[in-house]
Amino acid sequence: MATRVRDRDGVSQQSANVARVVTPRLKVTRAYEQLADLLRERIMSGDLREGERLPSETELAGQAGVSRSTVREAFRTLQEAGLIERATPRVMVVRRRTDDPAYRELMHALRRQDVTFHHLHEALLVLEPELVRFATERADAHDLRVLRESLEAQDRHLDHFSEWSRLDEEFHLAIAEISANPALIIARAPITQLLLPTLHRFMRSRSMTEHATNYHHRIVAEIEHRDPDTAAAVMRRHVNDFRTAWEKAGLDFHLEIADLGEPVAKSRL
Repeated sequence: MATRVRDRDGVSQQSANVARVVTPRLKVTRAYEQLADLLRERIMSGDLREGERLPSETELAGQAGVSRSTVREAFRTLQEAGLIERATPRVMVVRRRTDDPAYRELMHALRRQDVTFHHLHEALLVLEPELVRFATERADAHDLRVLRESLEAQDRHLDHFSEWSRLDEEFHLAIAEISANPALIIARAPITQLLLPTLHRFMRSRSMTEHATNYHHRIVAEIEHRDPDTAAAVMRRHVNDFRTAWEKAGLDFHLEIADLGEPVAKSRL
């Protein structure tokens, strides 16, 4: 089924290529944001591989039925997110994560220590409930507004799985920041690089994103009610539900996390 990307002037054209990574429920205000979301989905899912050349501004504008300036803004958004980079002044490619020294060191450590999903689950059980406990005690009005805006974004992207996964990790990192404990924040931050490939491996249905988002709503409600014990208990159930979802997907509980770094799909824009 084809979908439409609507430009600033209100003119829209069908684009079968772009339609493959978005559903009719996706709604954004600006055309460049929608196009950036579509490309981000292709990159995060592995459809666009590391080092792969993106279509030119002219080609992509024709596919999506938007102006070149809209494509340029979408590229700028993805560059700022560290997902693409310029190989030449006219050629944009998907950025290689392996070019990042910190990422290389992380993957080396994962392989050296044989870190598995089981280890990741245990780490989350230790960190996440205590982070949300501190966040409940320390959140101010601004923090609560950030969390509510995060929930609204998740609700808008329930069918857009790669983008939802990114928002999910932003939500948990926001809770870590609100905890105001630098040591715990430093301990939690690298887990994001472990979790995103894990989420992309099996968060592939609306029922799964809805279920997880419902947990997020309950967690924020307990933070707003200033109930740290209940907030921690809900977070603990959320982490254990993550394990249950992994097992229901038929994935090995002892699968090494480093093995999830490879793309799971290889099609072209």
